[in-house]
Amino acid sequence: MVELTVLGNYGAYAPANSACSGYLLDINGYQLLLECGNGAFSKALKYTDISKLGMVVISHLHHDHYADLYCMRQALKYQMKEGLRTEPVILYLPEGPEHLTAEIKAWDDVFIVVDLSEAKTAVNDYNLFQLAFFSVQHQLPTYGMQLYVGGEKVLTYTADTGWHPELVTACSDSRYILAEASLKEYELEERGDVHMTARQSAALAQNSGAQNLILTHFFPEHNQHQIRREAEAYYDGKLYMSASGKKYVLQS
Repeated sequence: MVELTVLGNYGAYAPANSACSGYLLDINGYQLLLECGNGAFSKALKYTDISKLGMVVISHLHHDHYADLYCMRQALKYQMKEGLRTEPVILYLPEGPEHLTAEIKAWDDVFIVVDLSEAKTAVNDYNLFQLAFFSVQHQLPTYGMQLYVGGEKVLTYTADTGWHPELVTACSDSRYILAEASLKEYELEERGDVHMTARQSAALAQNSGAQNLILTHFFPEHNQHQIRREAEAYYDGKLYMSASGKKYVLQS
C-alpha cells in the first residue's frame, strides 16, 4: 500500500495549528518525507516514529519547504547518539543556493546527501519504489518528483512552479498529481512565472490524463472554496483539497 499523509499545505507561512509544505509517504512500510517546511517536522511526529524515516526529498531551498530540517537534524543526532537508529537519512537536495547546500551537506552525521541535479539524470531505484526528478520553473533551482511503484506512476509532485509545457509530459498518466495552487488569477501577470493558479493546475491534470488531483501550497488568506470551484471548471477527474492530517491511499 502507498499512503500519503499531508503534514502541511501552506506556502509562505501557515495559519495557527497548521504547517508549511510537508507530505509523509508510506510506501509499503518505507517512510519518505517530501518537503520539510515550517512546522512540518512536529506534524510528522504525530504520524510516524522518526527513527523509521528513511528518506527526505526537498524540492528547493525556500524556507516553507526546508526550514524544519534544522529541527530534524537535532532529533536525528539524538537518536544516533542513543542508538535508536544506526543509519543516516537519505536526503535529496537541490544544488543551490550554495551557502545553504554547503551548510546542510556538513550535517553528514545524520544525512547522506544526494544532489538533485545529478539524480535528475540517474536511476533512483530503491527496490520497493523508484524516483524520477524533473526541473521546474521557480526562482531557485527546483525539482518536481515522480514516484513509481510496481511499474505504475503513482504520484507526480509539481513542487513550486510557473506553468510551462514540459509539465504536461512530466505529469502524464499519473494516478495522482500533487500540484500547487498558490495564485489568484489577477496575480498571474506579476508572479505567474514562478507559481500556478488552481485553473492552471486543473488544466495540467486534465491535459496529462491524471486520474486524481490534490491541490496544495495555499496562501493562508485565500478562500479555498473559491480555489476548488476554479479547479472544478477545468478538470473532470477526482479533485481533492489538501489539509493537514488528510490521508490518501495512492495505491492499495
